[in-house]
Amino acid sequence: MRNRLLAGIFAILVLAALAGCAGDGVTSSPPPPPPALDWSKIAGYDATDGNRVLGRATADLVATNGQYQESVLGNCIMDGIAEYARYVSGEKIDFALHNDSFVRTSTTVTTTPTLHAGELTNTMVTGLSGTDKLYIATFTGKHVRDVIEGFVSSTSTGQWNRKCAPTVSKEVSYTIDTTTTPPQAKNIKVNGAPIDDTKEYRIAVGDFIGNNANSSRFFPVLTADKKTDYTPTTLAQAFAMYVLAKGTLNPSDYPLGRYTGVVPQ
Repeated sequence: MRNRLLAGIFAILVLAALAGCAGDGVTSSPPPPPPALDWSKIAGYDATDGNRVLGRATADLVATNGQYQESVLGNCIMDGIAEYARYVSGEKIDFALHNDSFVRTSTTVTTTPTLHAGELTNTMVTGLSGTDKLYIATFTGKHVRDVIEGFVSSTSTGQWNRKCAPTVSKEVSYTIDTTTTPPQAKNIKVNGAPIDDTKEYRIAVGDFIGNNANSSRFFPVLTADKKTDYTPTTLAQAFAMYVLAKGTLNPSDYPLGRYTGVVPQ
């Protein structure tokens, strides 16, 4: 009886081992999935090679007319900048923040910025995403609040008369209330929690905000120890390298909902 029991156990083990192997002796377990971002692809990136294919888009990624409207293209660019900042710095970057200049239609440009479905060349990508230098800077929650609220409410004079909604990476959300005069940004959150005015956040930002010393407006004045200049990398180049590392851009990966509110028609 004991010998028959041992023989049975041995047979089960043999069958299990055979089931885990292909006919050629190679295990049939699937290979591990490729990394979501393969930064090895950016080796040798040349910002001057406009014809280089960086990746592809499965469908159009479209921007907006700038009337407080969020866009899939803006979300994609900001997520890309945040991810590149994490890679290049090796730091825990909380989020990315920028003005909406590269994802809105200006008064002199009638074509809405778009990355069209298909192959994406370096020129296509960098032509949309801004020439500001990339900074990684420490902002307090109050700094962040001042920037977002300041952009949204500055609608009545001069160059700020354009109904801006600062673009943010996926970690940030806020509400725009256009029923007030001027409009107000409210309910600012980071990773779903109300922003902490006293907390320091490490963020990726263009030099228009991250290196602006005009204290008469709503920009923070950052000292040298609070920011790192990644020049000559621009926001455009940072996004281009993200596209290289990502390979394929799918609009469904960048859904709307980061900032919502009453939008003027």
